[in-house]
Amino acid sequence: KQVMSQLLVALDNEKTLNNYMKLPIKNKGFTMVELIIVMVLLGILAAIAIPRMGSTISSSEEASEDAVIGAMKSAVELYAMDQVVLNSEKSYPSNPFEQMDKAPKGYNEDNSGDPSTDGEWTFNNSGNYVAHFRNDNTKYKWSYDYETGEFGVRVDL
Repeated sequence: KQVMSQLLVALDNEKTLNNYMKLPIKNKGFTMVELIIVMVLLGILAAIAIPRMGSTISSSEEASEDAVIGAMKSAVELYAMDQVVLNSEKSYPSNPFEQMDKAPKGYNEDNSGDPSTDGEWTFNNSGNYVAHFRNDNTKYKWSYDYETGEFGVRVDL
């Protein structure tokens, strides 16, 4: 009898264990389809945002260049007015960067040629133009007439 009761208890425990193991398992997480949909949506958003960001960077560099050239025009005119007071004759500097209170970041006074590194500003003595190397590897120049103090428009270098 005792062996029989132990056998019944063991069988009862096994049934309970089997029933416990057969409980439904709840999956937590995302399905593959949901993950693919999210990835497609992120790709579409990136395809829209990246070109807009590129044009924003380009327009901000253009605005920065306009500010530098504007400051340079003001510095050149101040120099010319000082020359009128000192010499009774209006004259302009040969290098407009030298008359600025603070040269723009990236101005390379040692380079009298064309800029060659990102963000570099130079004054080309032989061609009489101000040049800038943008971060997107494009180069622009503005002619400078030291007899009249006037700057030309932005053109590709």
